[in-house]
Amino acid sequence: MRRRFKADPKWITVRHPTRCAEPNCQTHINPGERGFYYPGDKSLYGSRCGHGEKAERDFAAHRIDEDTY
Repeated sequence: MRRRFKADPKWITVRHPTRCAEPNCQTHINPGERGFYYPGDKSLYGSRCGHGEKAERDFAAHRIDEDTY
């Protein structure tokens, strides 16, 4: 998936320990793991708990909806 705009989310390799941004998810994301990062609100969704893949699918669906209308 190509980025079109500066604030489009992207997959990154985490450099500092953090937690998943999904509400009610307390999964720790360790340095070296992948996460789906939204630069606009600076939230990070982890791949270990599966929320990163879910966030990527949601964003792709929203992008497709915007392209068709």
